[in-house]
Amino acid sequence: MDITAKSVTRYINSKYEAASEKLIPFRNVGERDRIPIILRETESFLGVLLDLARPVKIFEIGTAIGYSAAFFAVSREDAEVYSVEKDEYAFRAAQANIRNAGVEDRVHLYLGDGQEVAERLRDEGIRDFDMIFIDAAKSHYRRFLDSSLGIAKDGCLVVCDNILQHGMTCDETADPKNKHKTNIAAMKNFIDHLYLDDELKTRIFSIGDGIAVSEYRKKNG
Repeated sequence: MDITAKSVTRYINSKYEAASEKLIPFRNVGERDRIPIILRETESFLGVLLDLARPVKIFEIGTAIGYSAAFFAVSREDAEVYSVEKDEYAFRAAQANIRNAGVEDRVHLYLGDGQEVAERLRDEGIRDFDMIFIDAAKSHYRRFLDSSLGIAKDGCLVVCDNILQHGMTCDETADPKNKHKTNIAAMKNFIDHLYLDDELKTRIFSIGDGIAVSEYRKKNG
């Protein structure tokens, strides 16, 4: 199920411009092979956020083959990107792709679980991230968020992708065989948490497959 009419998506994507020519073949391979990289309209929206927020330290959970990490790095040439991927095959592909994009000096890749890596960075004194991007296993978003906030600075921008799950989050008839029941319930609870947490100011956008954008303000910040 598409959350936006296909004709609208086609029109929006017709105006798409890559952040760098180096990313064009990277995206073409991802789309051709149906590898889960950020959608074109999602990328365009993230580009606006990057221009406005101007983050210099970005933490990403869900590297996949490295497209979004490379996009962050080429879009913000003064930024350091720390990215985590659990799947070893995808991680190895990301290493090669990051090198090919020429941003390996500013993209730090970690193989492992997002929560565990966030806690490791905290223990190593690597913190004060001013942007967090979560795009991994949907049923684990809450623990990814909680651990990431432990290394976030006051005012950090938290972006969570694919929160509408092809419309299933808000319309369970989009999952007639109940194959995604667990993910749907987990995502609904996660979104409720984003809006109830008084340290987060959250808004949801029906862009791509749904994006939640939150501003993190520490109680004692």
